[in-house]
Amino acid sequence: MTVTSLFTAFLCTLVSIVVLRPLARKLGLMDTPGGRKSHTRDTPLIGGFGIYIGLLIACLLNPEVFGQYELLLGISAMLLLTGVIDDYYPLPATARLGIQVLAAWLMAAYGENQLITLGKLVGDWQLFLGRFTMVMTIFATVGVINAINMIDGMDGLSGGMVVICLVYLAYATSLSGSNPALYGFLLILIACLLAFLVLNFRFYVKKPALIYLGDSGSTMLGFILAWILIESSQGGSERIIPATVALWFLAIPLMDTVYLLIARPLTGKSPFEPGTDHLHHLLLKHGLGRPNIVMLLYCAATIFGATGVFVLLNPQFEPYSLYGFLGVFLLFSVLMKREKQY
Repeated sequence: MTVTSLFTAFLCTLVSIVVLRPLARKLGLMDTPGGRKSHTRDTPLIGGFGIYIGLLIACLLNPEVFGQYELLLGISAMLLLTGVIDDYYPLPATARLGIQVLAAWLMAAYGENQLITLGKLVGDWQLFLGRFTMVMTIFATVGVINAINMIDGMDGLSGGMVVICLVYLAYATSLSGSNPALYGFLLILIACLLAFLVLNFRFYVKKPALIYLGDSGSTMLGFILAWILIESSQGGSERIIPATVALWFLAIPLMDTVYLLIARPLTGKSPFEPGTDHLHHLLLKHGLGRPNIVMLLYCAATIFGATGVFVLLNPQFEPYSLYGFLGVFLLFSVLMKREKQY
């Protein structure tokens, strides 16, 4: 992977977004202020398109990468276009879920990218999923898609969470050296996301975002992330990370989403409807500024990711990794419930 390829990915994403912004306004592909939304002006929802264009062009220029991820790019395009429809005319939750399940099934059935084992959970004993492989693959994929989509509530938050996860994955992949195409794909995607964040998380100039991901972009990114997390954590002796390490790399979005999927139905609410009960919304009620909240969550995600790296570098701790994560999630749930009561 050359610096030229990464620069191409960054530049193509940046240029695509700048070119598409006026077109988005003409087509009405805008996020309009009102309701639970706190921004004050119409904002184009074309971040996902820009990222995809940059990713596609850079992959086409790297035949090895494109050859390995051609199907991933094709399914991602399907989710991107479905998300555009959802951004125009909000689809029922069942329709969105159905498309996500289809994408996960295509990945597992035709991409042969499946969640086969959860890794070592007790000593050297591994939990193989057997007949539940397809069901768990779909469940995990849909879960990651919605984790990225649901945490997309502040400038830079969703994109930054994905970048942090990708950086840790790229580090793990570089240590392994067994999948150069994956390593190249990760670096290209990071470059595309950094270009997006330049226009989305503009705290450095104290101005609001010029573009948003939209449901199209966050759904696409969630699927791509699910694909590469599953790919990285399977493969027996050739795996790049233990399956439980993937939880640490994406800890903040996963914990926030799983908590709400449990808590909302208990209060009679749909788990898939937008709300102001996410972690970043609760932090906002404490008077923290939005850029400060995003940076704080970046730091937390970095610490959790470092925990995953520790497990990766010290395999003897792998059997304890899942239980440690569940313990952190339990503490997170208690604190979230306590905060919502005030």
